[in-house]
Amino acid sequence: MRNYMLRRVGHSVFIVFGLMALLFFATNILGDPIELLLSDDATEEAAQALRVKYGYDRPTHVRFVEYISNFVRGDFDRSLRYNLPARELVFQRLPNTAALAFVAWGIGIFGVPIGMLAARRPRGFIDRFVNILSFAVISIPDFWLSLMLILIIALQFGLLPTSGFNGLGPEGWKFILLPAIALSPRVLGRNAQITRATMIDEMSRQYVATARAKGLSENVVLYRHVLKNASISIVTLMGDELAGFMNGATITETIFGWPGLGKLLIDAINARDLPLITATVFVVALMVMTINLIIDLAYTWLDPRISYK
Repeated sequence: MRNYMLRRVGHSVFIVFGLMALLFFATNILGDPIELLLSDDATEEAAQALRVKYGYDRPTHVRFVEYISNFVRGDFDRSLRYNLPARELVFQRLPNTAALAFVAWGIGIFGVPIGMLAARRPRGFIDRFVNILSFAVISIPDFWLSLMLILIIALQFGLLPTSGFNGLGPEGWKFILLPAIALSPRVLGRNAQITRATMIDEMSRQYVATARAKGLSENVVLYRHVLKNASISIVTLMGDELAGFMNGATITETIFGWPGLGKLLIDAINARDLPLITATVFVVALMVMTINLIIDLAYTWLDPRISYK
């Protein structure tokens, strides 16, 4: 296990460095970053002054070495828009995205018992209904559902605020419900589908017939044996969905004015704030790799036959 952890950490470090290097060359080689900071009618003198101010008058390899050096020290420079350390801004927004992700993910977990219910009677009425419903909710675009929730629940019935943010305390729960509901249908539907499919596949195996022949009740067979063996696929999908939320639910956060990483990244791109873009991409990549590592380690707990050497 220790050797596996060391290899995974080494791979993760290599991937992060590669991602940061790719981001540097994408913003510095494929175009002049100073042109992104200037208006169309700016003079060449103004452009040259900005190049000197931000160090873009130096050779690319010199700036790349400095960029990597600052990255190793966790220094992403100051945001051009907010004039604050970019790292500080990202870590301020990270809890907001994490809270929204976990609420939406928690709602999506209800897809697991729904899929289990469908798997009990394959090709029965409940199974067919769950199949149709899960495909339907997966097909709903997030942005359309967000707008419908605002129109119906917030504007027509006035049950919840249309958008905004009031912290993550007791007073802020009203603001998180609509964006979380808008994000959850896809997760709920996919969880229901994968749970149903994997459990039906497991129920056709020999050990299920043996367990039933021993006189075990159907609930014990389904929930203690079948569900545990099917949980690898379920946990993998759930981890993938959570990592997707941590990427930043960009459209939903923008529609609801939720101050998370997705909205921060869009604002940084619109403001041509390269240090803030870099810091946001780094933190998102780090969170995604951490979630994937936790999922991999969970496999050994779910199935003792799996070992990492």
